[in-house]
Amino acid sequence: MQIRRDYRQNPAGDTVQLLATAQALKNLGVEVFLSLNPKVQLEEYDLVHIFNSTRIVDAAMYFENAKKQKKKVVVSPIYWNMADYLKKVEKNSYALEQWESYQPWRCQVLQDCDLLLPNGQEEMKQIQKDFQVNTPYKVIPNGFPQEYLGIDESYFREQCPSLPQEFVLCIGRIAARKNQKWLAQSCRELGLPLVLAGPINEPRYFEEVQAFPNVVYLGTIQGRLLASAYAAAKVHAMPSWFETPGLSSLEAGACGAVVLTTDQGCTEEYFQDMAVYANPYEEKSLAPALEKALTQSPEPLTKHIQEHYPWSKVGELTLAAYESLLQS
Repeated sequence: MQIRRDYRQNPAGDTVQLLATAQALKNLGVEVFLSLNPKVQLEEYDLVHIFNSTRIVDAAMYFENAKKQKKKVVVSPIYWNMADYLKKVEKNSYALEQWESYQPWRCQVLQDCDLLLPNGQEEMKQIQKDFQVNTPYKVIPNGFPQEYLGIDESYFREQCPSLPQEFVLCIGRIAARKNQKWLAQSCRELGLPLVLAGPINEPRYFEEVQAFPNVVYLGTIQGRLLASAYAAAKVHAMPSWFETPGLSSLEAGACGAVVLTTDQGCTEEYFQDMAVYANPYEEKSLAPALEKALTQSPEPLTKHIQEHYPWSKVGELTLAAYESLLQS
């Protein structure tokens, strides 16, 4: 397995996806090795699995090395076209130019690899639309950790006794793409406390978000405390500019929170009509979505996620995809 070289210094969804998939495969008896070396010798490996085509420079080097050594290459693209977001939201012409200049590199990797493992059918549609690739693919969803099941809110309440009984939770890196500022503003309009946790990717943006008096920031939380926070929250909200589908939304839903999420990306494919959706391109869509989420029962979605999206199942699907590629 190979991934961008700063995957641990700047953890994001791709970090979790790689580590959780690797562990699920190890549990099934697969030998998994992680290398950040773009020139690693590959004689002893059956295949190379590359994660994240958005950060394409690293992925392209790994891909070229594997192809030179005549190895089968599997790619988890974790792809969504960022051009609209960069143009309309960030209004960053340099970032847009850079994004577009790397599209031919993405096209080559996605076209010439042996198998694509997108996180959703919508992601694959986006790839086919942008690159017209005909690469074989198998949809492999994201998952949630089964060890979170059975953890209730009591541990979180012990650790954070000053928090009110009812609050909105948002777990994820603090960055403009995750849209926490919009969430903070909409929560303030409704008189709702907003609890944030996750690494600070963009310090200036974080300051703007934290300026809202209804916001409490807990730092980065993990494991038992994170699962207990999900269980304590009435609503977990992630109104990002796009998600495929958002690991924290899956985890929160599995732990019993009502899920409010963006309608951009693969979210509806996973959560169907059991989550509440907001459109980040419509500024007034979030407050009514929050009001709706406060009255919704989490039970149908919790059951659906627990049944379909444990990481153990993701491991089984991934292994089946590997085996079918190696036998072909």
